[in-house]
Amino acid sequence: MTADEAVRWTTAVLLLAATLYSACRAVAASGAAGRVGLALHSLMMAAMALMFLPRGQWPLLPQVLLFVLGSWWFVVQAVSYRTRPRDGPPVRGRAVAGKHVGDRPVAGRAKPLYDAAAMAAMAFMLAAGDLGAVPQSEARLLPVAPAHHGAAAAGPLTARLPGWGDQLSLVPAAAFGLAVFFGLATVAWTLRLLLQLWPRTGGTSVAAALCSRGGALRGARWPRCRVIADTAVEIVAAGALALMLAALAA
Repeated sequence: MTADEAVRWTTAVLLLAATLYSACRAVAASGAAGRVGLALHSLMMAAMALMFLPRGQWPLLPQVLLFVLGSWWFVVQAVSYRTRPRDGPPVRGRAVAGKHVGDRPVAGRAKPLYDAAAMAAMAFMLAAGDLGAVPQSEARLLPVAPAHHGAAAAGPLTARLPGWGDQLSLVPAAAFGLAVFFGLATVAWTLRLLLQLWPRTGGTSVAAALCSRGGALRGARWPRCRVIADTAVEIVAAGALALMLAALAA
């Protein structure tokens, strides 16, 4: 993915740490939908981590099928009638101050759609990377059956596959577009994390209040820490996707 050993190993370690965190969250989740979503995230980050490690690639076809199904699953979650957080019961409620539409928070649709895009990008990257591993000079050729009865062949033993070169030329453009999208997503998740850690009233940051036993947020210490950790995991995943897709586009 990248020739820089430091970047490659640092990204792999961060992805493995994010994988372990997501796996633990999946085990502790109370809802079936939450467990499935977190398990899919864990598998996605594990697959990305192995891509950065020498000889760590999993079999291609099962991965592509898994992430295609994972993308479909998140789309179903996004368009479903009720909101079901990753680790909680379904959220119900009427429209209140424009925050809910059709018994479902508007913001609740965006996250599953983003997750679906991440799964689809993984499937695309795996398929396109395997396709690009074949040199174009060879990929454009198809074997032609030799002449029968010992007669000399009328043409070369290979023939060009129509349109194959054009299809291959679209891969870098699509990979570049996805790299830009997930690069912007990385920036957005980073800004969200900074806002979560921004000093509040009295100059005390959220992190400091969480770590303080006598702080006002003592009762909500773990949920708040979990939100910060979840955001950090999203930064790692989006950044790794942007890096890998940029390498594919190069």
